[in-house]
Amino acid sequence: MKRVPYTQCVAVIIILIFALIINLFILNNPLYYGLIIGLAATFIVGIINDYSAKTLITFAYSGLKKSIRVLIMMSMIAMLIGIWKIGGVIPAMLYYSFGMINRELFVVSSFIITFVIAILMGTSSGTVSTVGIVLIGLGSAMNIPQPVIAGTVVSAAFVGDRSAPISSVFNLVANMTETDPRDNFKFFMRTLFAGVILTCIFYYFVGLNYSYDAYNPVSVSNYKSLLAQYVNITPLLLIPPLILIIFYALKFTALYTMAASVVIGAAFSVIYQKISVIDVIKAALIGFHPNIPSEYSVVLSGGGLISFKTMLLVLIFTTSLNGMFEGTKIVETLVEPILKRIKTPKCLLLFTIAFSIVSALFMCNQVISIIIPAGVLMSRYKDMDIDKRVFARLLSDSGVMISSIIPWNVAALTPATIMGVEVMDFMPYAFLSYIMPIIAVVYVMSFYNYNLKEKRGKTNEETYSQAIR
Repeated sequence: MKRVPYTQCVAVIIILIFALIINLFILNNPLYYGLIIGLAATFIVGIINDYSAKTLITFAYSGLKKSIRVLIMMSMIAMLIGIWKIGGVIPAMLYYSFGMINRELFVVSSFIITFVIAILMGTSSGTVSTVGIVLIGLGSAMNIPQPVIAGTVVSAAFVGDRSAPISSVFNLVANMTETDPRDNFKFFMRTLFAGVILTCIFYYFVGLNYSYDAYNPVSVSNYKSLLAQYVNITPLLLIPPLILIIFYALKFTALYTMAASVVIGAAFSVIYQKISVIDVIKAALIGFHPNIPSEYSVVLSGGGLISFKTMLLVLIFTTSLNGMFEGTKIVETLVEPILKRIKTPKCLLLFTIAFSIVSALFMCNQVISIIIPAGVLMSRYKDMDIDKRVFARLLSDSGVMISSIIPWNVAALTPATIMGVEVMDFMPYAFLSYIMPIIAVVYVMSFYNYNLKEKRGKTNEETYSQAIR
């Protein structure tokens, strides 16, 4: 085995990028088609450089093995959404959230409502396909441009991916950075709090630009009546998400918490909606698809394991590809000229932000913006003895959030398709998505010394740089 030449490493990345772009935007194939081509290119380059087929397969398996826990979590989340929809939990969350709507502060209220739902649901696409669709309709009734509401919804919905305890992305970040999700949740709040405050101020001033004379409170009542018509709404349906939060606060393991949430959600479905166990199982596997008018079906339908099929396959092939990249050191070879220049913690932290954003830009996928930087930089964080929670937060504040406003990224295209608003149109209004990377940079520039582990103390950059030479 020999080191893969730099030119071949570049060739693999170019093939991967073109495969992703062609399959996504020309052939309209799922993302994993491009990843399979990238795997094949990496495999061929490995063989050329004297890696045996068995070794390369072992590399791929080692990468996949790291994501087994996340795959199980994602599967449970998919089933939970289906069960919560058929059981009325998600409709109840929406029903009572609409009581928060203030006609003078509609844009800010929309952000807060979406934020709350996203934290509880843990999925940006699920949040957009429920509360997002409704808010688009209400905003249109008030003569507020759809891009404004769409940007507001996307801005808040991706907080679910970044910070929600049941989010597959949140748990993937914890898994890839070898951190505890419970610790991350509290640690992530340090930068999120500033982002949310600035975002609320932004949306307050945006909302002042629109007249509220056309506000029609009947619109809210109509949506609430729709939910009540198809679901037995009761405050007791808020118990399952409350239990989930309590379990998480009591530091039960994520898998145990999710498993318990699935069981509790199923029980509430049977008790309060009078649904058979068979129907609950169907909802967990294929989602809930009620026979209602198509313009409303997106609010109540969805979820289920089948709905996550593409995401699960993307994660399988992405982690396998990353395993090959790590084993053959392809990405490491590409960034090595830059890594050699990184001598201080501050430089590493700033490079992490840039690397994650570039990965999101060129790989068209939110998951890749986590997995590739984590695979390449993890050893550096260990060598410099930097708190790995910082690593996790930087990935979440940069690649995870910025993916929502990259026009060719799947993470942005999904909500755009659901709401019928182009990414370029809502991008200027997705304030939190682009302020979080800026806050991350400011935080690194201002407070980097506090990011080192306590046992190393507040070592300044110059001293630490000398210590690792």
